[in-house]
Amino acid sequence: MFDAESVVTSYCRAWFDPEAEERRRLLFTSFEPQGTYIDPTVHISGAEALLQHIDQVLKARPGFWLERTTLVDVHHDFLRFGWVQRGENGFRGTDSMDMCRVSKEGKLSLVVGFFGPFRAMPNP
Repeated sequence: MFDAESVVTSYCRAWFDPEAEERRRLLFTSFEPQGTYIDPTVHISGAEALLQHIDQVLKARPGFWLERTTLVDVHHDFLRFGWVQRGENGFRGTDSMDMCRVSKEGKLSLVVGFFGPFRAMPNP
């Protein structure tokens, strides 16, 4: 049976664990080897390429981590969860969200990240 909370927790930890080998283990535990990652800044194919991207993000933003802000919502083979970027000295980024597709193996095969909160509808 698929444990969405565990998969998402491992995936999120892969973004900030200080040990390179542990980041690799966490990512390959939670993300398909041929998976796709998309956010407003990149479109990445494959877990190896995503791992390289994570390493670059960590070098550019030392001392940052991801904090989940919601439980995982799941239906069919999709899930979503909220998160925020945190950092030293109390830094808190904007609330963000990932929407994901889950493979038959119970790993993330597609992650689509949205940075920032939903935009409100204008008043009529």
